[in-house]
Amino acid sequence: MSDKMTIDFDHHDPAYRDNWAEEAEKRATRCPVAWSEAHGGYWILSKHEYVAQAVSDPDSFSSAHNDPEKPWSKGILIPELPYTLSLSECDPPIHHARRMIEAPYFAPVAVRQQAEVVKRHVEEALDRVIHLGELDFARDFAMRVAAKTTMELVGIDPERWEEFMLAAHKASLLPTDHPDYPINEIRNVQTKMRQVLAERKESPQNDIISALATKKAMGEPLTEEVQVGMLSAAIFGGFGTVMSATLSVLLWLEDHRDIYPQLLESDDLLDRLVEETLRLNPPNHGTARTVARDFELNGQQLKQGDRILLSWAAANRDPEVFECPAEVRLDRPNGKDHFAFGGGEHRCLGAPLARVEIRQMVRAVINRMPDYKIDRSRMTVYPSFANTAGISSLPATFTPTPAES
Repeated sequence: MSDKMTIDFDHHDPAYRDNWAEEAEKRATRCPVAWSEAHGGYWILSKHEYVAQAVSDPDSFSSAHNDPEKPWSKGILIPELPYTLSLSECDPPIHHARRMIEAPYFAPVAVRQQAEVVKRHVEEALDRVIHLGELDFARDFAMRVAAKTTMELVGIDPERWEEFMLAAHKASLLPTDHPDYPINEIRNVQTKMRQVLAERKESPQNDIISALATKKAMGEPLTEEVQVGMLSAAIFGGFGTVMSATLSVLLWLEDHRDIYPQLLESDDLLDRLVEETLRLNPPNHGTARTVARDFELNGQQLKQGDRILLSWAAANRDPEVFECPAEVRLDRPNGKDHFAFGGGEHRCLGAPLARVEIRQMVRAVINRMPDYKIDRSRMTVYPSFANTAGISSLPATFTPTPAES
C-alpha cells in the first residue's frame, strides 16, 4: 500500500468554485482516491467507477447522521449539518421504509399530473415580466417556479414560498460551520413545519406533509424530529437543483439559437440537452459519506469514521466513461450515466419532476422570449459551490410583449 495521496482541495474554497471544471477531469484520472486536510480531513472519490461503487454499498459508505448505533457517521455534508435530514441521512433498511412514504408522489402518474402545476407556475412567472422586456432569470423565474412547485407538492400554500425557501437559499451559500450560517432562520422555518405537520395529523390531505404526519416506517409512526428532517429535505432540496440546471441550459442556449426550432418540436432532443447540462454542470458537486469499515481502495487505506466526499462533478467528467467529457454532445449514447441526482438507493426521489420543471421552463423561454440576451457582466454565482453550484443572478433583456391572458 502506498502512502496517503494528499491533494490541496477544499470544495468550499472560492478557488475550487473558479477552477472546478478544469480540475475535475484531472482528479478522475490522476488521483481517483485522494485525501484533503481541509475541514478536519476527508477523502475525495473522483473516478466514476469508485463513485458508483460507493453509492451502491451502504455497508461500506454510510449516510447516517446522529445515529446512536453509528456514532462515527456524520451525514451527507462536510462539515456536517447542525440538524439531520432524516431520509437522506440514514441507511438501509430504515432508509427504504422512509423513502416509500414519499415515493408515491414521484411515481410516473403523479409526475404527469404535477406537470400541469409546473406549467401554471411557469406561465405565471413569465406573465409577470413579459411586458417589461427585462428580468432576472434567477430570482424572477427559475427560483420562483421551482420553489412554488415544491411548496404545492409538499402541501403548503405556494404563495408562502419566500417564507420557507429563502433561509434554505441563504444556507446553500455557506459552509455549515460558517459563523453566518443561518441556523436560527432554518430553525424558525422548521417550527413552521411542525405547525403544519400537526395540522395535517388532525386533518390529512393528499400531500407529502400528510403522509409524513400519518404514515409508518417499519411498523412505527415517524417521530416529530424525523418528520421535520424529511420535510426539510423535501423543501430545501426542491428548488436549488432545478434552478441551477435551468439557468445553465439558458446560458448555453443563448449561443446556440439555431436549434430552437428542433427543441420546440423534439422532446428527445430537449431531454438530451438537459442531461448533458446536468452532467457538465451538476447543481450538486458532491455528497458526503462516512467510511463504515476498514478497507483498501486504489491503494489507499480507508478507516471506519473517515469522512469521504463523492465527487459527482469529477465522476461526470471521467474520460473513461464520457468521451471528450468537456463537450456538449447531444448524441452522447450514455448521457444519462451521470450523478447529477446522486445514485444508488439515495438517488434523488424528485429527479423525474426536476426534469419536467427544467424542460418546461426552457421551452417556455425560447417560445415566449426567443431573443433574450443575458448580461453576463452582471451575472453572479454562489460564493461556494460546495452545497449547490448555483447562479444567484442572471439578468437578461428581451423584446417585450403583452402578457397572455
